[in-house]
Amino acid sequence: MLDGGGGGAVPWRLKEAVPLALGQAGSRARLERALVLAYWKEAVGKELAQLTEAVALEDGVLTVLVGDAVLAHQLTYRRMDLLQRFSARFPGKVREIRFRVGPLEAPPPEESPQEEPLTPALLQKAQALAEAAPPELREKAERAALALLKRQRGNPCPICQTPSEKSPCPTCRRHLQSPLVAKEAERLARGKPPRLSGEALLAARHLAREKLLSELQGLYPVALKEPEFWPLLKDLARRFQALFPEEALPDGVQSLLKRIE
Repeated sequence: MLDGGGGGAVPWRLKEAVPLALGQAGSRARLERALVLAYWKEAVGKELAQLTEAVALEDGVLTVLVGDAVLAHQLTYRRMDLLQRFSARFPGKVREIRFRVGPLEAPPPEESPQEEPLTPALLQKAQALAEAAPPELREKAERAALALLKRQRGNPCPICQTPSEKSPCPTCRRHLQSPLVAKEAERLARGKPPRLSGEALLAARHLAREKLLSELQGLYPVALKEPEFWPLLKDLARRFQALFPEEALPDGVQSLLKRIE
């Protein structure tokens, strides 16, 4: 798995973990979470790794997607053993494992990616990522990060900013389909404090933004004609600006609010 020379093979877990951390280079918490998710394949074994996928780590709860209900039921009997493995590798990071039945994303076809030329900016970004890795893995983490940065493709995901050929990225797409994320989005849109964190919270904010913008745009033409709807428009605008203070209101809504102030 590890070789002693420079430029040789690196641990597979680093190869998989570093892309997940590219959205916030140097973020130790993000890289640690990515390493925990990638370790699932080693913890569960090669055969089961092909039939399962660790998709989220929130508040110490590791969520694993399983292809069918029978396998999910069988894995519950191994839960304590798997928790002990995670505890040995990542003390205090995983306190519970939950199995969720659902379709697994098909792995992308193998291809020979075109590499970006090595630049000082790429090298600096790789070094920043390596700083977030444990000291004993830092050198190899830098090599892995540099190799992946040279091969990264796609545009930043509109939700988490991780480079991806799909928009949103596969991880955020799964979060957008989660009932927990949908419930959090409803809370945020009502002006309640967040309960989730990490990518799940980013996805919930994305849904809340879409919901509030849709309601503002739907109410605007009605409020133009009916003054009794002005207080509701003001309340929607207040909640939108509280959640997204850096973003301007739609032009028509902004103009009407200035007129009625």
